[in-house]
Amino acid sequence: MKIEKFKGVIFDLDGTLVDSYQAIYLSFQHVYNNMGLNPLSYDEVKKVVGRGLSHTFGELLGEEKVPQALILFRKKYEEIFRDHTHLLPDVRSVLEAFYGRGIQLAVATNKLGRFSRAIFEHFGMKKLFAVIVGDGDVPQNKPHPEMLFFAMEKMGLKKDVTVFVGDSVIDIQTAKNAEMKVYAVPTGNTAREDLEKAQPTAVLTGFLDLANYV
Repeated sequence: MKIEKFKGVIFDLDGTLVDSYQAIYLSFQHVYNNMGLNPLSYDEVKKVVGRGLSHTFGELLGEEKVPQALILFRKKYEEIFRDHTHLLPDVRSVLEAFYGRGIQLAVATNKLGRFSRAIFEHFGMKKLFAVIVGDGDVPQNKPHPEMLFFAMEKMGLKKDVTVFVGDSVIDIQTAKNAEMKVYAVPTGNTAREDLEKAQPTAVLTGFLDLANYV
């Protein structure tokens, strides 16, 4: 194990910093019920999220139904996400420790940007981040590297002193597309062996382990 002298850390959101699957699941139920469709199960919803809602609904329902599905989802999510989103273990303490050491922090997520920023406003943690970039803030979502480039530009950092931390194969792919280091945490819905197959810089034992690498 080698402690790297990173000046910035960019994080994925869902499955990395927070658990908001219940809010996403309830919002999916609202969409499917209002469109006269049989709702997906909780496990099915967990498996399909990650690429951004427009992409997900396009694949599940067809492109013509995406606008209606987005309106229904966002209305429901706005009502419930604060009550059904929780910080994952050790996240607050690790982020506050990094912030206290002068390490710049950012979030790059395929969740809608305004919801992502509202989550950290709700937890009183928005000040910890130099930037929170999400769906709708840049033209292309992950695995395109644009979000990472945008975050690094806002932090004023180069990729050789910045690392990306995520919980999915998409996150690993995104960092590789940006040609930067990536640490994977097995805290989301991707099995550790699948993270290892995607060959990140390292697969950590959990979020607290990040403090041993940065």
